[in-house]
Amino acid sequence: MLKKIYSYVRNLRKNLKMIFVRKEIARNCTLEGASHGFRLGSRVRLNCGSTPDDVVLHAHSEMFGTIESYNHGKVVMHEWSKIGPDSVISCANHIEIGRDTAIAFGVTIIDHNNHPTNPADRRYMRHTPHRSEERSPKYAASAPIIIGENVLLGSGSRICKGVTIGDNAIVAANTVVTHDVPANAIAAGNPARIVKEHIDETTTPIFPLKKD
Repeated sequence: MLKKIYSYVRNLRKNLKMIFVRKEIARNCTLEGASHGFRLGSRVRLNCGSTPDDVVLHAHSEMFGTIESYNHGKVVMHEWSKIGPDSVISCANHIEIGRDTAIAFGVTIIDHNNHPTNPADRRYMRHTPHRSEERSPKYAASAPIIIGENVLLGSGSRICKGVTIGDNAIVAANTVVTHDVPANAIAAGNPARIVKEHIDETTTPIFPLKKD
């Protein structure tokens, strides 16, 4: 009996926490369509003047990690895309995640350098308060990241500023991507290199094609 009561109370607390998480996310971003997926660790953070219009999650997207927008950096998750647990999307420019793209756990996608390069600027930052505007990516170099449709990003991978990843590409676990990855290619290593191409032609589908 006590086990049932404990299980009931635990599930009730979890459900209440999830209601809070969903409300908090809905307050900090724009939810298009329906059937969005979240978990207790899901977070959307708006910094340096960013607004809910700067983060857009389309229908059936699953966001189990953290999205950060700085200075109106635009983040768009298209339909059926997924961000895994402990993954961080940090945006001061523009990050787009294509339809059906799956991002595993512990992935970092960051479209800025986080801080200025000049030593004098970095020294100045060290003497400003925590969470001050000077410490934000607002003053760092940035460039858009575009991730195509049906892309797979392996766990622990890192996508750096200015990178475009083509449709159907795969980025292996723990890969650091600093240059573009073509469509239908596999990238691996640090820094990433293309280890296989034309995977749409050299492999055979296992499952029947999904009908829209």
